[in-house]
Amino acid sequence: MQLIVLATGLAVVIAVTVILLLRADFTDVEYWKSLGYPGVLFLSFLGAVSMVLPVPGLIAMCGVSTVLNPFVLGLLHGLGEAAGETSGYAVGYGGSPVIEKRRFYRRAKRWMERRGTVALFAVSAIPNPFVDIVGIAAGGVKYPFKRFLVTVWVGKTIKGLLVAYSCHYGIDLLPWVSS
Repeated sequence: MQLIVLATGLAVVIAVTVILLLRADFTDVEYWKSLGYPGVLFLSFLGAVSMVLPVPGLIAMCGVSTVLNPFVLGLLHGLGEAAGETSGYAVGYGGSPVIEKRRFYRRAKRWMERRGTVALFAVSAIPNPFVDIVGIAAGGVKYPFKRFLVTVWVGKTIKGLLVAYSCHYGIDLLPWVSS
């Protein structure tokens, strides 16, 4: 049953990602405006919940930050990614023998046992692929869920605000972009 649910979820993520990428015109300002706040929230959630598939949540947020409020975008990005990271926590909480054999997972689990909040915050605030493994380790050590959610939300929100404001003000520095 778990494999069926996982396969169905993965199929939905792949389908939505392909559809979004096929109809996207990344150079059109109207495309970014139509994406809007709900689109950023959805892509942020999708990027975090997918674990193995790179969904362009940060890229979309960067593009839309030129036409929408970067503060609101950063908050929504943090909320969406924090909600999506609960999937990794659930995998770890349920126990996954496949991942538990990996050396990096054992190291992440030790981080969580020693300095859980610091480890979660650090991997959440910096764009990296290890946040999923640390989230799984958090579930594996039965880290308190509320603390997990708040810590990841704060880290992801800081990352989202930095990216949104960097893109909002930095886009004018690119020589091929005309104001």
